[in-house]
Amino acid sequence: MAIGERLEIIRFCETPKEKCRIMNRIGLNEAQAESYLEILKQQNMLTQNKGKYVITTKGKSYISSNNRIKKIKP
Repeated sequence: MAIGERLEIIRFCETPKEKCRIMNRIGLNEAQAESYLEILKQQNMLTQNKGKYVITTKGKSYISSNNRIKKIKP
């Protein structure tokens, strides 16, 4: 999974999203979406609640850290 896709999925899930909406937004097929979402759940970046994926505290921290790094890099 590319870092850009990881960030895009996590950011998109700041409000609960169904897998099909994530697939359409990011441009993933079923197998890719299943794989990426499982990895992000295992890494505790996303959680699943009532069939929808939503960002966790760790996911929010990851986005925040990435934003700080972007400010440092030219």
